[in-house]
Amino acid sequence: MDQAAAAVRSVTDALLGPHPQSEVLFAVRTDGTFRAVTAASADPVPMGRLAELAGTWLPSVAGPLPLLAPVTRLPEPARDCVPGCDGMLLCPLTLENRPSGDPLIGVLAVFGEQRILADLSATMEILAHQVALAVERIMLRQEVIRQGNEAYFRTLVQDTSDVILIVDDDGRVRYATPSAATMFGGLPATGTWLWDLVADAERDEIARLFRRLQADPSLGTRYVDRRITRRDGVSVQVQVRSSDLRGDPTVAGLVLTLRDVTEQRQLEEKLKYQAFHDALTGLPNRLLFQDRISQQLAAVRRDGATAGVLFVDLDDFKVVNDTMGHGVGDELLAATAVRLASLIRESDTAARLGGDEFALLIGNVTDSAAVEAAAARVVQAFSEPFALASGAVLTTVTVGVATTQDSADTDELLRHADLALYAAKAAGKRQWRRYQPVLSAGLIRRRELQAALEEAVGRSAFTLSYQPIVALSSGELAGFEALVRWPHPQWGMMQPDQFIALAEETGQIVPLGSWVLGRAAADLARWRQNSRGLYVSVNVSARQFSAPGFVDGVRRTLEASGLEPGTLMLELTESVLLRRDERMHADLNELKAIGVKLAIDDFGTGYSSLSYLRELPIDVLKMDKSFVDGIAVSEQRLALAEGIVQIARTLRLEVIAEGIESEIQRDMLVSMGCQFGQGYLLAMPMGANQAETLARIGTHQVPSLPRQAPETPEAATPTLPAPG
Repeated sequence: MDQAAAAVRSVTDALLGPHPQSEVLFAVRTDGTFRAVTAASADPVPMGRLAELAGTWLPSVAGPLPLLAPVTRLPEPARDCVPGCDGMLLCPLTLENRPSGDPLIGVLAVFGEQRILADLSATMEILAHQVALAVERIMLRQEVIRQGNEAYFRTLVQDTSDVILIVDDDGRVRYATPSAATMFGGLPATGTWLWDLVADAERDEIARLFRRLQADPSLGTRYVDRRITRRDGVSVQVQVRSSDLRGDPTVAGLVLTLRDVTEQRQLEEKLKYQAFHDALTGLPNRLLFQDRISQQLAAVRRDGATAGVLFVDLDDFKVVNDTMGHGVGDELLAATAVRLASLIRESDTAARLGGDEFALLIGNVTDSAAVEAAAARVVQAFSEPFALASGAVLTTVTVGVATTQDSADTDELLRHADLALYAAKAAGKRQWRRYQPVLSAGLIRRRELQAALEEAVGRSAFTLSYQPIVALSSGELAGFEALVRWPHPQWGMMQPDQFIALAEETGQIVPLGSWVLGRAAADLARWRQNSRGLYVSVNVSARQFSAPGFVDGVRRTLEASGLEPGTLMLELTESVLLRRDERMHADLNELKAIGVKLAIDDFGTGYSSLSYLRELPIDVLKMDKSFVDGIAVSEQRLALAEGIVQIARTLRLEVIAEGIESEIQRDMLVSMGCQFGQGYLLAMPMGANQAETLARIGTHQVPSLPRQAPETPEAATPTLPAPG
């Protein structure tokens, strides 16, 4: 039983890694009492006490499945046995159809950090089943020895999978269980010399081992692992144990017990591999990567060399998944793993941390310049497209770099690489950045911004500005685009580009977007009491649109405000429309059935496709400001803008040009047939009060109105820079 406990200890140590606040209890149930097998525990005394108290806490385990629970579920005396642990994973050791009729053999309990135990639940369930099988076999063998009757012994072992051999002093096998034929490839064991059961190359070694066991029987009292080669050349991994019963007249021989553990060892190796490697790419996962970093840091301290970590993030990977499918996305991830592995030395490590995030460990280099050169090679390598089964796919990468010259330990090295990656993304992606101490200050600002944003969303501490949308040919007001602002008491008026990306990342965009929709609808409903024909346009983020119940939320907003559905326009980005799944189609069609108008925002800047314009119920294209900016100076931009207008005319869609800042731009847009526009030439974003005034006189031409919004808080410049 101690051998089984030692195996349990070995496997759990490998799975839990270097976590001092963890403990293992391996308890076997005998005659209704649980007894701890101390070889499985780092500190056997409290584990023995915990096993004695099993009757007070084991009833919480129902059925054969593992139970993950906080340690607080234990009674106080039992809880005192596992100080420093916040979680426990209780794995019953059960087997069906046991001779005793009771399936419960014992319990394998692991105590430690609850988040780590959650990741190990499936693996520990498999281990518990293997342990149950092992314990059952051990208990059977102990019962056999206890009986001490060869006839009874023969009856018990006829169907056991363990091989039991009784060997005479001359080395001849006098008795072998039927399972011996399976272990030795069909070769009859009874009457055969022990060393003739293995390949010729191993005969002498087996003979020497047998003589040693005869001379010192204590050498074989514990199970030892050994690989033997059968006469047919097949290699078998066995556990061997000997019992010297030469003085027992009922046996009168050396008893060898052999267990074929080939499949068990293969399963253990497979489980270890799965625990430390990514299933899709085969690369080391985060756990193994952190272990490699720890080893490399020890070498750096010893040798004085330099090591570095590169965080590699695929740019716009979500677009590939949304447009080409998850199968292509998985193929791209696997191809990325191969390319990254080809860029480093065998002594370095490439790992997949999760999703589209990879990491490289560059070790044993002279200085940080070598790590930076590796980062530059990675960025350059991803300028070449991947040849996938569906065709060529180009994806670039952004890389964050940290080295041991600016990081003291594993956690700091990973944190600094992540900060550098964040900075590289903020700088425009497709590049690498090395960690600088100033980035830590940026992270603090980002955390402050995130906390303030969560509080502001909870209090609905936002305001809306409205930018008029104008008929270009007449200058008459057609509607408003609602633009969210965040008036912060310390940082001033926060503009959308300073908090919307963070809101999207943290999920706060869903409640924030719902508030914007409700406020804009309520405002327009109030204004339309004195002015008809106007509409309000509200931006909807990808995360907000994909949130469950979005369409129902729009319906409730319309009902609560009393707003006519046709006076509400939702602006969606192209990334939303490219998801192309059944739910997206259903939601768009339901919104269209309600009567809401749908627009594509920033058309032409993403992955534009004529197919979705034809297939989806779109009403309006919003031409991005980048096209409008260049129409007066670039023939190419002019041609692109004219193309967008022509496409819209062909598909009977309206076009709204964004960012009109000069009369030349306005006149050229009118000449090409663009119906509507917005921009500083026409009117600045304004507060709700001025927008209401404008709504009352909306038949007048907007250019005759003041350009500057009078609400000074909206013009304030925030003192806090954008995150990152």
